[in-house]
Amino acid sequence: MGKAKKRNFYSCTKGNLSLNGTLKREDAVTQVVERFKQNDFGEETKSVITLFGITAEELAEAGAAYEDLLALKALFI
Repeated sequence: MGKAKKRNFYSCTKGNLSLNGTLKREDAVTQVVERFKQNDFGEETKSVITLFGITAEELAEAGAAYEDLLALKALFI
């Protein structure tokens, strides 16, 4: 993750996520799917989706349930 995206990421998540300083797109997709499974549809989850531009198709391929994708349908339009 580059400097600008890292700075934007921390401002979007308000530093609540503990990261090792880097986050790859694949890791972000995995993390979002794990949050879906824990029924966490909070602001941090939405921020990660919009920051990386993650599509519904990517999340579905990573194992997200159809119902979870429908819950956040507005983010993917």
